[in-house]
Amino acid sequence: MAQKTKEQISYNMSQVHSTDSALERAFVNELKRRGITTYSKNDRSVFGKPDFVFKARKIAVFCDSEFWHGYDWENARKAIKSNREFWIPKIERNIKRDKEVTDRLKAEGWTVLRFWEHRIKKSLNECIDEIITALRTPMPQIPYRTIDLCAGIGGIRRGFELTGFFKNVLSAEKDAWACKTYKHIFGEDPKNDVTSEEFKLLVDRTPYDVLLAGFPCQTFSRVGLEEGFENEEKGKIFHHIVEIIERTRPCAFLLENVDHLVTHDKGATFKFIIEELTLRLKYKVIGVSLNNDGKPVYTGKDFIRNSRNFGVPQNRPRTYIIGFDSERFPTELLEVLPTEIPKEREERIYTDLNDLLEQNVEAKYYMASGYLETLKRHRERQEGRGYGFGYRVVNEEGIASPVANTLLATGGSGKERNLIYDPREGIGGTEIKGKKTPLNDEGIRVMTPTEWGKLQGFINYAFLDENGQEVFSFPDGIPDAQKYKQFGNSVTIPAIEEMAKFIAECFEILCRKM
Repeated sequence: MAQKTKEQISYNMSQVHSTDSALERAFVNELKRRGITTYSKNDRSVFGKPDFVFKARKIAVFCDSEFWHGYDWENARKAIKSNREFWIPKIERNIKRDKEVTDRLKAEGWTVLRFWEHRIKKSLNECIDEIITALRTPMPQIPYRTIDLCAGIGGIRRGFELTGFFKNVLSAEKDAWACKTYKHIFGEDPKNDVTSEEFKLLVDRTPYDVLLAGFPCQTFSRVGLEEGFENEEKGKIFHHIVEIIERTRPCAFLLENVDHLVTHDKGATFKFIIEELTLRLKYKVIGVSLNNDGKPVYTGKDFIRNSRNFGVPQNRPRTYIIGFDSERFPTELLEVLPTEIPKEREERIYTDLNDLLEQNVEAKYYMASGYLETLKRHRERQEGRGYGFGYRVVNEEGIASPVANTLLATGGSGKERNLIYDPREGIGGTEIKGKKTPLNDEGIRVMTPTEWGKLQGFINYAFLDENGQEVFSFPDGIPDAQKYKQFGNSVTIPAIEEMAKFIAECFEILCRKM
């Protein structure tokens, strides 16, 4: 090896920069060309401050200049003739430091990739190939692992489980009543707070493939205050979910919310959500493309699907957002995924609403005559003002194929807009404890919790055993008010099941060998 003069050493040192070196810039350009932009550069939060960090995947990349990091050191040290007492100890400290950094990162579970300067210059594509291989290993395998955030009583989880392709590994729910029901159903306590650092660290340590979240919808709902992200407790939970996605980069996610999410604040809220997921987190969201300026292009209504098209007689439009990780999957495969989420389900579970109504329900479900008269007067006032709100008898005579209105977690308004005509002898005029006036003689009642459970797919569908027998139940001591709230706050399981099948089909496409 030729001896290095003082001038050569000086030149070598002038080419070394702590950040944004020519080697790094070459890496950046090639990574971008390959569609990989999810890294951070010179991340001080990672030991050794790697040149490129894929934090969620725990991959650290170093671009090592040969002089500074001591390539072929046994020969290189002999070539240094000028100021040896300075350069040799300095470079040997660097070599020792590099080993310490590599050993510690590997001990902490990191994949460490180091590329010498000459290799980057001669075989840049091979270097990038190694990074991509590390990013895409291993690919998700059946059963795909899910985490169930803002879980409620587990409707989203159950929809995924029904496909046979998914297995849940972690859940989070704060509501004490919902936790009690969830534990009763699944045998697991979901009591976790998605906003806490403690839970986020738990997610960091939990290997999983798909993030599921029906994040709180009250702040975006027509019947709520429409506060959106300004609601500190519920509206901002979306930001915590985004943080979890960013920290762990699941292969895919499903987010569910009310249909009004798409139009809230004249579309600004949904625009923010889509930009967060596509531009900042770099996920391929089904139904979104990027224009020539790199801006998301989409149609809001393409994210809304109605439960009535998924086998149940309930008019329940909901927003579904499905995304796949561009860091994990090749761009060329992401581009051939379907451009729309499922629109319907082939099999109908019920012909119409009458098909699921119970017979001879308890008298307590019939409305008091005084309350029914109050609802009639309220409806007249609303209609007089041009509003469409008010009570509804959803199966009144003359309706050929009755369908329920949206079940609501608020209970009261959800029940009043889903009244049932079910005349029975001996009901009218009966006095019931807790009702201020006798029962009405028009045969009008509210739906039962069991009927709500059927409309959401919990009862008579999602929890049937191998013999077709119903195994769903609430734990002892759950009052009717909570049953209505939990069903109204949940999802329609048959609709979720179709979304889960769709994600599994997309995984089949994405996991093909190129």
